[in-house]
Amino acid sequence: MLHPVLEAVFLAFEEAGVRWCLLRTPADFGTPSGGDVDLLVDPAHIESVRRVMEACGFAPLPTRNHGVHTCFLSYHRPTDCWIWLDLVTELSFGPHSALRTRAERGCLARRQRDGAVVLALDDAFWVLLLHCLLDKGAIAPRHRKRLEELVAAVRADSPLARVVEAVCPAGWTPARMTESVSRGDWITLEQLAPPLTTAWMRQDSIGPWQMFVLRRSRLMDKLWDLRRRRGLSIALLGPDGAGKSTLAMGIQHSFIFPVRLVYMGLTGGLLRHIARLHVPGLVFLGRLLVLPHPERLNWLRRASRRLDRHACPGPDMVLVLNAPGEVMHARKGEYNPRQLEEWRQHFLALEGRIPQLEILDTTQPKDAVRADVIDRIWQRYVARWRSQCFGTADAMPEPEPKPASE
Repeated sequence: MLHPVLEAVFLAFEEAGVRWCLLRTPADFGTPSGGDVDLLVDPAHIESVRRVMEACGFAPLPTRNHGVHTCFLSYHRPTDCWIWLDLVTELSFGPHSALRTRAERGCLARRQRDGAVVLALDDAFWVLLLHCLLDKGAIAPRHRKRLEELVAAVRADSPLARVVEAVCPAGWTPARMTESVSRGDWITLEQLAPPLTTAWMRQDSIGPWQMFVLRRSRLMDKLWDLRRRRGLSIALLGPDGAGKSTLAMGIQHSFIFPVRLVYMGLTGGLLRHIARLHVPGLVFLGRLLVLPHPERLNWLRRASRRLDRHACPGPDMVLVLNAPGEVMHARKGEYNPRQLEEWRQHFLALEGRIPQLEILDTTQPKDAVRADVIDRIWQRYVARWRSQCFGTADAMPEPEPKPASE
């Protein structure tokens, strides 16, 4: 059963006249950790696809190379699910996708409808097997099961079988590969991966220089992405019992990108050992030392503050976790409700003084609070990525009129 977001996307594809088909879905799709869904798209329709994806709430992953591979990401708050779509316009495999089948047009012409639009069974077999051997170097158990289901539909004279036959190393044929799947001889098949890659590269005249150029291009892409894909910093504020630690760990566990927690409190860590620094006669408690700042050092202080702002920029979002003092006291039993309520009011007073500050009601169930925060963070990513792609978040292209009708 398809996720409702995918159903909406695929329906919009059909209404826009997009030629596409589903390549494969992940085993963990529909869980909070998400999973990527692979689609083959006609290159002539890629701009229509972009408009459909953005209209359905997806954001394009920033990349320097808008070539044959485009990624779109979305978070669906009602089902607490990440949905990652990988769109390709070529069926290419191997190192840096250098091994091209040139079979995309034929596969799209033979596609079938099975709930969603999918590859023909014979095409699905070869695409999945080549993906496992050339991209992964191994055949995962879930893919083994799917290959065994598809092998009965394989034809020796099919277009993709002929592509494979032309690049098979000595001693191998498409027939032997299908027989190995039927027998469950996975080890022998996995041992085919390196010689098949080498034979295919030789067939396409891909030598060391071509691979160097591809590696250099990918390295430049990654260096460019370092800046464009910079993460967001989120500050969680609130008294003890507001739910900061629970929320932070929940975000770290379920956010699509890696999350690092940095504790910025005045207690905990090494600070709890600060009293050990008291040495009688050397450290005097309760004394105040005032260091004057002569006027001639003002320029140095200003330069230092500018450097600090550049090295340690402020957070992209500040969330004040809001719960009554009685609720916070009931959670942790620390301090008294009156003191906690007073601190709460101090935090709430920051609203209006910090532009990026938002108030978060943490009296809701913790999963609802976590999903709310993840959605807020995700919307910040969407705004940033779309502004990078289109100049400003509001300057997005208008949708085209609907055309007349592993």
